[in-house]
Amino acid sequence: MANFSTHLKASTIVSATLSSVIVSMSEVSGFQALGLFIVGALAGLLPDLDSDKSKSLNSLFSIFAILVAGVLLLNYQFDSILETWMLGLCIYLLFMYAIKPIFEHFTVHRATLHSISAVCMFCALTFHSCLLLGVTLHMSVLSSMFVMVGALTHLILDECYSVDIDNKELKASFGTALKPIDLRYPVTSLTQVCVTIACIYFAMPHFSNIGDLFDTWATKLHALTFLPDFSDYQWPIELS
Repeated sequence: MANFSTHLKASTIVSATLSSVIVSMSEVSGFQALGLFIVGALAGLLPDLDSDKSKSLNSLFSIFAILVAGVLLLNYQFDSILETWMLGLCIYLLFMYAIKPIFEHFTVHRATLHSISAVCMFCALTFHSCLLLGVTLHMSVLSSMFVMVGALTHLILDECYSVDIDNKELKASFGTALKPIDLRYPVTSLTQVCVTIACIYFAMPHFSNIGDLFDTWATKLHALTFLPDFSDYQWPIELS
């Protein structure tokens, strides 16, 4: 499977590409596009939250702690620098000494988090988390899309690394990443499905508006020009 650096590079490239398309559609500002790019790039690391390597796990949770602290600081006004520092410290301690030990104890690498059901759960939780933080529906849907694309990039890359091209064979890890659900751990998998279904249920009041957003995006995407119009260029006249 691909390593930490490869996953980050791949998700960064995919997220940058998607961000450029969204900007071309005039759907977001430059600052918003930057935020979505960061979300998508980091989402490419989400499936490795069950990593067995302590160094990778520490790096992952440190990154996500910084991301959460940044989102809170951008959305809420604090009266003093001390409050800002205390917020950052509390979030870091929460991630490293409360949330991380839970993941270490209950997760197995390349298990339930490496599945389509986990990607759906990440996507649904992102949508509701954004709404709870006061983010607009428009940006909440986009954030969910970037999380989905980033996480799927991770799974697809793992599957690609499971193919031995030189020896023309499949490695033992083939099929362990891009799977619909992990039946080896029924309780955890069922929990993921239940969380996703609950999020979908509570999102039902927004279905109509979300449908309108997708219709608008489809229209704008269809109208995009991907190649330059060479007829507008003034070509130099060759002299005989």
